[in-house]
Amino acid sequence: MEVVSVMDRDSIFKKPSKKDFWRRQFAEQVSRPQVIFDVMFGIVAPILCFAFDPFVFRGGLAGPPLLDNYQLPVYFFSGLQIIVLGLWLLGRAGFQVWNELVGFGLLVGGIFCLTIGLGLLPFSVAGLVLLIGIFGFTPFLTGIVYLRNGVRALRSPRTDTSIFTRALIALLGSLFVIGAPLLLAFSIRQTIASSIDDIVRGDPSQASSAVNRMGPLKYFVGTESNKIVSAYLSTSDPSRKQLLKSCYLEITGEDIERRVAIMQD
Repeated sequence: MEVVSVMDRDSIFKKPSKKDFWRRQFAEQVSRPQVIFDVMFGIVAPILCFAFDPFVFRGGLAGPPLLDNYQLPVYFFSGLQIIVLGLWLLGRAGFQVWNELVGFGLLVGGIFCLTIGLGLLPFSVAGLVLLIGIFGFTPFLTGIVYLRNGVRALRSPRTDTSIFTRALIALLGSLFVIGAPLLLAFSIRQTIASSIDDIVRGDPSQASSAVNRMGPLKYFVGTESNKIVSAYLSTSDPSRKQLLKSCYLEITGEDIERRVAIMQD
């Protein structure tokens, strides 16, 4: 009859410590539950949060959005992070430069998500009363996903251990995941501002061209559309009012009179 030693018995019944838990989360071995968690909270959950956002980047629940001016950079930054994470989960380790770029890029994304989560924490706690505050805790889970996969990417086997090379790749990766969304957001914001200005100040042909030029950018108009409402209120020309009303409807899908009532409330 085999006798189990005291040490073996202790190891069987010993509860895993918190240290062991976090070590498993960032270990090189990837478990199936971790992959499911990464897909759910690194890809699916952020998309759902943006789609059903009640007040942070899009208005609808309690007046104007909380961070409307940061909507575009955050959307594009998060979209890039989701794409990078998806590619990493599909292909895992590849050539060294790719691993390094992915690793540093996801680390930046993880730090960004945790920062957003901390900033929204008071609103998330308050929103728990309405059961919507739970979405505010998603950035913490998403941040863990990005940090975990970033660490794993940086731990991938590499042949060049030069500190200079790694520092250069870290700089390039960080500049890309931060700079590309900022440049794209700035370009779109400039296009929207120019188009709105043509609608407010231009003749009917200029206004029509501006509406057409905005095209798929209508989703990102945000509070810029309030300039059309202000122009609508300040003019007494019936034809001008009708032009602004039709442009506003085409851009936002909303009757301008409804927006006037909200702004004057």
